[in-house]
Amino acid sequence: MFLAPAFLFGLLAIGVPLWLHRVARANPTQHPFASLMLLEASETQRTARRTLRYWLLLATRILLLIALVLAFAGPQLAARIMPQPDANAQLHAIVVDTSLSMQHGTRWQRALQEAERVIGQVPSSDRVMLLAGSGRRISVVSESTPASNAGAVRASLQALKPGLERLDYGYAMSTANSWLGSPRPKVVLHLISDMQRSAAPLRFADLQLPAQTQLEMHDVSDGAAGNIYITDASRAPRDTRSLQATIGSSIPRPQQRDVILRVDDKEVARKNVTLAAATVQPEIVAGEGGNAPGAGLILQPTVQSTTRSGTSFTTVTFSDVNLNAGAHRIEVVLEPADELPQDDRYYAVIEQADPTALLISRDANADDSAYFAAAIGALSAPRLTIEQRAANSMDSGRLGKYSLIVIADPSALSGAAARRIHSYVAAGGAVLATLGETVSNDNPLLDELNVGEARNRTGKVGEVVSTHPVLREAADWNRVRFFRQRSVRSAADDKTLIALDDGTPLLIERSLGAGRMLILTMPVDRRWNDLAIHPLFVHFIGAAANYLTQAEATTSSALVGATVTTGLTAGGGGQIFDPQGRRVLGLAQSTTDRLIPEQAGFYEIRGSEGARWLAVNVDARESDLATLPPDFVARWQALRPQESAPAAAAASTPEAMPKSLGPWLLWLAAALLLAEVLLANRHLAIRREVPK
Repeated sequence: MFLAPAFLFGLLAIGVPLWLHRVARANPTQHPFASLMLLEASETQRTARRTLRYWLLLATRILLLIALVLAFAGPQLAARIMPQPDANAQLHAIVVDTSLSMQHGTRWQRALQEAERVIGQVPSSDRVMLLAGSGRRISVVSESTPASNAGAVRASLQALKPGLERLDYGYAMSTANSWLGSPRPKVVLHLISDMQRSAAPLRFADLQLPAQTQLEMHDVSDGAAGNIYITDASRAPRDTRSLQATIGSSIPRPQQRDVILRVDDKEVARKNVTLAAATVQPEIVAGEGGNAPGAGLILQPTVQSTTRSGTSFTTVTFSDVNLNAGAHRIEVVLEPADELPQDDRYYAVIEQADPTALLISRDANADDSAYFAAAIGALSAPRLTIEQRAANSMDSGRLGKYSLIVIADPSALSGAAARRIHSYVAAGGAVLATLGETVSNDNPLLDELNVGEARNRTGKVGEVVSTHPVLREAADWNRVRFFRQRSVRSAADDKTLIALDDGTPLLIERSLGAGRMLILTMPVDRRWNDLAIHPLFVHFIGAAANYLTQAEATTSSALVGATVTTGLTAGGGGQIFDPQGRRVLGLAQSTTDRLIPEQAGFYEIRGSEGARWLAVNVDARESDLATLPPDFVARWQALRPQESAPAAAAASTPEAMPKSLGPWLLWLAAALLLAEVLLANRHLAIRREVPK
């Protein structure tokens, strides 16, 4: 197709170079001769040979003319029209549940067989797509493929493995538009799952399907299956020397299990426990047990059982567990394991520490330093050992050993010291700070905290968040008098716990990575307020220390697939190792403070402030194998899909726009012209007589 086909008559000009090359004469070469007087005159006949010469030059000229003529004629390259798919073709999206509960019994084998059956029944004119659902993500395993090429989908299906995370049906349905893609034909969504009751969302509306989507459920559960699992292992309430484990059972018959307690990879106790049947009424069953052989740690294990929502929960308590100072890895194991052994183990990290508080001040003899030292020393719960250091000596030294850092004036810290304390907090540390007379804007601990100039103004407390654990004595704050004030604007993520009568924040809670800070925006100084002379001050310091240090031994745990704040920063660096000892994040990769664990067990996080343990467990909701009630399933299937937006333009086939080849032909003509000049200079140079 040409825009100006009349220019094609210019191809007749090809005869011009043919004629020129045909009649071109060769230049005779003259040779010097002595004399013609001795030669006899004669008449000679001369004939001209009419042959084509200089073939390469001729071809170049012909191609140049053709390129110029075609360029002016404007050839158009028509876009290839793709064959339109069948208007009735559908996309069969197969979502296979790969959550933890699918590992129970033969559920996973039945899921694979059901997926194979669905793929085999897809019409050849339709398309098929394979996805895996686990955690808060739906992974595309095989992109949309014609059903005639289903072999690749089957190969991807056989490579699938169930994981350890929990599937949320509401999240899967609400994000379907993103993983189904757009535009798309009508969709038949095949959900192959065990239809777990605990996978239902909090909002039923989250189960609404996208537009033009039909849901088909494939239940691969084995009916009313029972399971035994551990839901928790922690300190016993009101007894810091006891550990307790909670065991759930959905089996309608009493079960015998050995409950094994391991501390730092060593078995310290083993208790045979009778788990109550899941159908019994709530009751308290006392058990009596002896010491574990060779352990010497368990004086009187007790067993208590209750029933909730068709599941019995048995609590086993181990008394008088002597733990030395430091972090301890606690592992509780059930033996023998059942058909879902992944939830028969529970991991916990319990830190038994003698709390030590570090008091940092500009001057150890200043009033604010004396106030804090006296208040901390007077505490009985928690009882803290005080260590005082000057602000100018904080550029070195390990901070991880401190349960709490109290800073009388953050502006007295150097930049390096402020960054070290920031890393300490991000790794899970705790800081109580009071602003001094001046505030530095480049202190990372006070980032985005805008503080104005001080002015003489009396005031009182206007608002107190009395529900916060630090502020149980809210009424006493109204008796504190303030003589000087300054404007304070906190960061967007900060939480104001106390505000003055004009709305100025007085006490702010700030989260930094895995740790937290309490910031008092005024100095503890008699020129600013009389807080230090009130009995409230000692109560406040005790409540803040108890809240920040969590005096009953702290725990560090997470769920598989959940986002965990590691506390590692780009400046401090660090490494993370999984339960098998393999490095998950190295020094070059630890610039992020986020980790998504994929295994259950103990992760080791090594940072600039030392090493700490993270206990990762499977979600206990996956251990509840009860299925969705039939009425819930019926309501879900009856839920109407979302309304589709009108798409008139999508119904018609877009017009294919032709593409012009003229510019490319002009570039070709320019290249041929250059070649013609070079060849002509070589072949048609005039031979001149060279004088002697």
